[in-house]
Amino acid sequence: MEKNRIEAFSDGVIAIIITLLVLEIKVPHLEGEVTASAILGALAKLTPKILSWALSFFMILIMWVNHHRIFNEIKESDSGLMWANGLLLFFMSFVPFPTAFMGDYFNQPASMVFFGVCMGLAAVSFVVLRYYIYTHPHLLKDGTNLVGYRKLISASWAGPILYFGGAAVALLNVYAAFAIFAIVPVYFVFFGTKKKNGEKK
Repeated sequence: MEKNRIEAFSDGVIAIIITLLVLEIKVPHLEGEVTASAILGALAKLTPKILSWALSFFMILIMWVNHHRIFNEIKESDSGLMWANGLLLFFMSFVPFPTAFMGDYFNQPASMVFFGVCMGLAAVSFVVLRYYIYTHPHLLKDGTNLVGYRKLISASWAGPILYFGGAAVALLNVYAAFAIFAIVPVYFVFFGTKKKNGEKK
């Protein structure tokens, strides 16, 4: 399969995932007199769902951006790459469920643990994709700096570490766990994605 077909398929799946995320935020049904305070109160009750959605949205967006960068660095694909990419999509496609679960049970440690583990597995699958390409350098474009690529793989482990760490912290404090989860997109926006994957020599 050509790499462009894999990328196009992945883009379609990711677009559906992002759409499914927001569908969990329902417009509240207000009974009785509709006032400004009633509307604000209803919106306040949606805060956990909105926070959960925003957290997952930005992480999926970052994964998509880096997925695009990865495929810009390769010149061809093979069956192993297809399976590694499929593994990533497998875990990413499940993200809407733990996101909705956390939004419904925001104050429950179990929901935070579940979210952290699911997101951690998705992050690990992204590292697996990068590592597969690194161990099959013939897939990369000529002139790719393998040392730089290896450093990016090491930096990518920040995602799984923070997610699994946040899941553990959730057993003690759910708000601290959510704060740790929120560090992940911030890290990759400002620190983890400054250089392009496999920067040229």
